Amino acid sequence: MRQGIVIVSFGTTYPGTRHKNIEAITRQVRTVYPEAVIAEAVSSETVRRAMKQRECIDALGTEEALEYMKAQGVTHVAVLPTHVLDGIENNRMKENIVKYESDFESVKVADALLARDEDYVNIAKAVWESLKDEVGDKTLVFMGHGTEHAADADYERMEKVLREYSHHNIYIATVEGSVTIENVITHMNADNADKCVVLTPFMLVAGDHANNDMAGEEDSFASKLADAGYDAECIIRGMGEYPAVREVYMEHLRRVTEKLFADGGGETKRNGTLYGIGVGPGNPQLMTLEALNIMKMCDIIILPAVSADECHAYRIVEQVYEDIKNKPLVCMPFPMIKDEKKLEHAHMRIYETIKDCLEHGKNVGMLTIGDPGIYSTYMYMHRRAAADGHNVRIISGVPSFCAVAARLGMALGEKKQEIHIIPASYDVKEPLQYGGTCVYMKSGRRLKELTDALAEQKAGGRAFEVYAVSDCGMPTEKVYRGLEEVMCAEGYLTTVIVKYAD
Repeated sequence: MRQGIVIVSFGTTYPGTRHKNIEAITRQVRTVYPEAVIAEAVSSETVRRAMKQRECIDALGTEEALEYMKAQGVTHVAVLPTHVLDGIENNRMKENIVKYESDFESVKVADALLARDEDYVNIAKAVWESLKDEVGDKTLVFMGHGTEHAADADYERMEKVLREYSHHNIYIATVEGSVTIENVITHMNADNADKCVVLTPFMLVAGDHANNDMAGEEDSFASKLADAGYDAECIIRGMGEYPAVREVYMEHLRRVTEKLFADGGGETKRNGTLYGIGVGPGNPQLMTLEALNIMKMCDIIILPAVSADECHAYRIVEQVYEDIKNKPLVCMPFPMIKDEKKLEHAHMRIYETIKDCLEHGKNVGMLTIGDPGIYSTYMYMHRRAAADGHNVRIISGVPSFCAVAARLGMALGEKKQEIHIIPASYDVKEPLQYGGTCVYMKSGRRLKELTDALAEQKAGGRAFEVYAVSDCGMPTEKVYRGLEEVMCAEGYLTTVIVKYAD
């Protein structure tokens, strides 16, 4: 058996968004399926012609990509469409594929982005969790393409699921569908929606529609919102830039390949190793030689963030290991939520990607700041991989609280003093009864609650010393000594140390 995967997109004439979205999916597919023959297909003849004229790129159509598979001796083909809906374009693609079914032992087509009930929920989570910090309290309006096909109704369903998940005013208007921006403005007026609006594509890429129909100066979504009295801020970003959206595509591909490639008699490899790599708290000089050597040996690096730029661990590593940028990087953001069911679902989806890599014999390194064994998301993946019989290893790193103590020039514990390590993102008041040294990890989000409680203790006569360091070892590091200074501390990566006299 020879495996092949054809990734089909409508295409775009904007090279930048093509690289960030379509090619990002292709890179991830290549990483997970290293033995497969991979081909990209652009279904739009107009886009292919423009790519040829402007960029000298001979893009393949769907049929040409299947001809390429034949020429490479591929016997089992999986087709991954990147279309959002199972509409006109997706059905035209499937009609072209039917013509080639007799040329291969087996050809299977994965679902479009929105196909099953769970897809709507997963995409709602993916886009809202990726955008919510930028949106804040503003109204969120997505621009979808729209279609004359019956699948156009999927936008209305998607809007409903987005609203249910986010509890936020979210609308989807389309360029060519039944729900126009004028319709959405009418609904926004009726809902008394916030006059500040974030406008962004509900499309794989941010190409011509996003730059002109959405954000253009004339006769665009943005200009029509402005005429209606709204202040629109455009985020020109394709949905393929969100790792969680790409993971939905990958899950669709997995559904097809698990049986397709297994039916061909291929043997599953289980000799990959998962490494949880602690890179220390922030100063790259505190990263261990073992961590550096393991990273160099790994085939794939998992970054627990939306992008490399937003990954603290990656930014630490790149200062001492410049070649990490040439490694296959897979961004897998972990949701920061406490709902156990939602967490379990999200972790399982992330693990499926890691599992695929391990079963293809790849060594996978997941980066984490500090030490993997101390309040790290890595351990969720570690336990799952170990339970499935995979090789797992923890590569220890310098914990942030040790680096903070060193920066402050103090001991965490001496003689019989107790040391308590507390995740301050949870209850901060209960540990106030402890003695010795209390270390509050990642306390930024509940820092005011903590400092108010400490102020009450001080007023009640309990003696203690308190210190804090934000972004320890990073260029943005700040040191705070005493309660008054600690009250001014800020930043998620803030470690607070309280030393009690009693």
